[in-house]
Amino acid sequence: MEQLPKISVVVPVYKAEKFLHSCVESILTQTFENFELLLVDDGSPDNSGKICDEYAKNDGRVQVFHIANGGANRARALGVAHAKGEYVTFVDSDDSLPPYALHELYGYTDEQCDIVIGTYDRNSKQYTDEQIDKLELVRRLYYYTIASSPYAKLFRRELFDEKTFDLPRDFVMGEDFVMNVHLAFACLHKIRVMPTVVYCYNNNAEGIVNTFDYTLDYLERSYHYKKNAIPKEYRAVCMPYCIANILMMNSLIMRHYYVTRTWTPVALHRKILEDIKTYDYRGSAWERFALRFSNPVFGAFYLMVQSIEKGLKQMKRMIAGRR
Repeated sequence: MEQLPKISVVVPVYKAEKFLHSCVESILTQTFENFELLLVDDGSPDNSGKICDEYAKNDGRVQVFHIANGGANRARALGVAHAKGEYVTFVDSDDSLPPYALHELYGYTDEQCDIVIGTYDRNSKQYTDEQIDKLELVRRLYYYTIASSPYAKLFRRELFDEKTFDLPRDFVMGEDFVMNVHLAFACLHKIRVMPTVVYCYNNNAEGIVNTFDYTLDYLERSYHYKKNAIPKEYRAVCMPYCIANILMMNSLIMRHYYVTRTWTPVALHRKILEDIKTYDYRGSAWERFALRFSNPVFGAFYLMVQSIEKGLKQMKRMIAGRR
């Protein structure tokens, strides 16, 4: 009888030939050996697909899937659909794992654990060793106190369903956030948080994090998907988290008023105000004032205040670094 792997490692691959060898080698040399590696070549135009095939020829733990380009979200979905592991973890093809990563992650699992959350080497958020429930995970995701990236986590495979990756092809920034929220709500058991670094992030200058440019229209779509990720029965509790999340991007709304010199509230603005009223959001007085009195003049003032605040924070970090 075939022994099923404990962990399925899913790697979406696109234009990654410069980094792919180091990524795959870091996975294949893990101290934890009971895993499978699923490389999903997302229609990459370079030699990434050939590199994947070479690894599959030489190591029985590696499977390769070649698909037409559909984005990382679709590639992850295909990987999960073919996964056989008890748990699933994701690795981006320009990143890598420290040799003990899978061992440490799996060491936190048991029959009553659905998700394990580790940290990565460039994460400014400080995690502690603790156990939380799904509503606390949702709260921390929306407040960005737990990273919403797909990596440095283990997810029980049964958590995934048809809704997990159900997003449009062109929604490419924030799709992993929505995935994390869906998986959090699917949990039936506990979630473990660990302080150990289990992922090495490569700040690739050509990656989407460094090249994506938010627009007001995209921000409105992002709010829509983040809101819809919350099941209706949980919205009374969790919508305030979603509202707080979008207000962290309030400077983009203010910039719109300033640049366009418009006095008419944009659709996103109206939706936020409506949801604040519906879900009795008790944000700060500054947030409420900023939303209710938005116009070109206030937009300029808001951006100026934010710039001053940012400068003061940078100055404080510089002073602290000299001590």
